Amino acid sequence: MGMRYWIGASVLAFSLGLGGCADNEPTQTFPPADYSYLSQLHLNVATINIQDEAVPSPDSLSAKAPTPPDQALKQMAGQRLVASGQTGQADFIIKQAYISAAGENTISGAMDVQLNVADTGNLHTGYIHARISRKLDTGSKSATSRASLYELTNQMMQDMNVELEFQIRKKLMSWMTDAIGNPLVGGGVQQQSLTAPGIVPAPAVSTPAATLPPAVAPSVQQPPAATAVQPSVPDAIFPTGSGDDSVPAVSAPKQKSPPMGTLQLPSTSQSTSSGG
Repeated sequence: MGMRYWIGASVLAFSLGLGGCADNEPTQTFPPADYSYLSQLHLNVATINIQDEAVPSPDSLSAKAPTPPDQALKQMAGQRLVASGQTGQADFIIKQAYISAAGENTISGAMDVQLNVADTGNLHTGYIHARISRKLDTGSKSATSRASLYELTNQMMQDMNVELEFQIRKKLMSWMTDAIGNPLVGGGVQQQSLTAPGIVPAPAVSTPAATLPPAVAPSVQQPPAATAVQPSVPDAIFPTGSGDDSVPAVSAPKQKSPPMGTLQLPSTSQSTSSGG
């Protein structure tokens, strides 16, 4: 009796210990949906209403997802659509948002939204329709696990963010404004500075043209000054010039011999008298 008691007590304690360990195991957590990092879409309306008209099907897996698809759509609309006008309203309507099993290791989902805009008195209205669908093959992972449902929801939201902005810019451009309410069509931003905020653009510096050397008047070669030609003086060796052919020779006057009988030899008597 005592042995059975101790065995039963030991089994019970072991079972309780396993249960306690299972409760203490960390469960997988998933970041909440956040789309604040995406560009905002400003509309020329005073209010934006978000309506969920999606009806879940009996086999829908949406409720098991960490962030159900319709909740992700509401979060996106609240963060990306901004009312920047003074009058009018916009209605963001969720028509469809679901995830369902599509095979042993496959899940599929779809999202369908509509955006209606109207000014006061519904004098001017507009709307867009954005619909996307996705299928996820989970491979060896469980198709109905929270991780698989979370992954498919994120993929569908990526597609919806792109499709919604595309449709708005394509069909509701006249309803879009900048952050302070100025229309983007026919009066939008005329000029945008590309300088980072807080940085004063440097003043424009004019670059001087390349400095050219001062103009130099073309040199005019003057004819060489006339060199006075000195008349050559005959010398004893070259009585008619220096012998240089480059200088014209100046002819010396010719000396003529005296006529015959003019020169007389001195007499002997005169020579003797002079010597005395």
